[in-house]
Amino acid sequence: MITTLLKQVIHLNREYADLVQQERRTFNIFSILRSEDDEVNLHSRFLFELLNPQGTHGMGTRFLELFLEQVCPIVFDLTEVSVQREYQNMDIFIANDAQQAIILENKIYAPDQPKQLLRYYKAVRKAGYRDVIVLYLTLYGDPPGAESAGNLDDEVIALSYADDIVAWLEVCIEAVDAYPMLRETLAQYQRLIEGLTGQALGREIMDIKALLTDEETIKAAISISQALLEIQIDVQFAFWLALEEKLVAAGFAVTEYWKYSRKNVEAYCKKGARRYGLFFNLPELLGEELVAFFIGVQQRVYYGFVPLEHSSPVNVNRQPGFAVLVELLKKLDQGWSGSPSMIGWRPTQRKFDFQTFNTPDVLALIDTGKRDVYLDELVDEITIAIERFYEACESDPHLSDEAYL
Repeated sequence: MITTLLKQVIHLNREYADLVQQERRTFNIFSILRSEDDEVNLHSRFLFELLNPQGTHGMGTRFLELFLEQVCPIVFDLTEVSVQREYQNMDIFIANDAQQAIILENKIYAPDQPKQLLRYYKAVRKAGYRDVIVLYLTLYGDPPGAESAGNLDDEVIALSYADDIVAWLEVCIEAVDAYPMLRETLAQYQRLIEGLTGQALGREIMDIKALLTDEETIKAAISISQALLEIQIDVQFAFWLALEEKLVAAGFAVTEYWKYSRKNVEAYCKKGARRYGLFFNLPELLGEELVAFFIGVQQRVYYGFVPLEHSSPVNVNRQPGFAVLVELLKKLDQGWSGSPSMIGWRPTQRKFDFQTFNTPDVLALIDTGKRDVYLDELVDEITIAIERFYEACESDPHLSDEAYL
């Protein structure tokens, strides 16, 4: 029964792959111009443009109104409303003259930061806003970690791209039916979100569901899902083992700090637990032991530079010199994102998505030969990133040893 079911699903996969090509759904202006998971330069920027009543869409407050109707638990006055980006580092900030405010924190792959949402909430309350809501937007509606939300509870609402944003875009598309260019732009962004969240082949899922018609086929599907979970654990753990071996061979001294384990990987696959990977100190920079390197996993694998003080990771705001490094890294390459715990981080070029486990890159890791090639590429990618950062630091005339004392 399991073999028969698998053969039927494989047949459906092939049929729908052909259908996608025939419908030209692979063309998408967003993924052509930006990486489809670019949190800052694509998603936050585009969401801001739609929500902003002054946006070039020309729809005034209509998109914002539709958004608030779907996600906001209070009546939010739109008479005198403003929408800002990066207000006190908040991704999107919505406020009105009635002293109501909404903080929208957008998380595609970025890790939670200590007391981040609590810090934003307190800053807005201190500015005089009485009704403050925090919207925490992730791909699948994951709640923020306790370290980020602090004692906030009812003030935080978890939203998902998969459900909330897709549904909001649907009503926005209906609202602009008379404007073909705007309608198609929204439709392409909606398709990008569906692909990013694994919803692109919704019709195929319904056809697979139709195969599960009785007790026997459902038992077979359950057995497959349980086996798949074990495969996900095996593949990811093998990824970390092989990557560590290659990093050591390349001359990097991996430490035990935040180090992966099979138990970590199992917790990630079964419960979503995170904060593990590979950590190694880097050579002195400008005469100081300032920086380490970390490769970790949220939904996707990412890497970046960690600030150090006395050989231990610290907050970027601990020393003014770290802020200089943050700006230099961003100038070097706009693909780097900052955070309180990292000078800069970015996802790997290949889409090692261990949460959805459906990207071509992560599926290729099942083949040991492809995994070997991909990890060689990743070590080269990391090495080049480190070398470029160090070269930029040591050649920048504004940097000096004194900046870090």
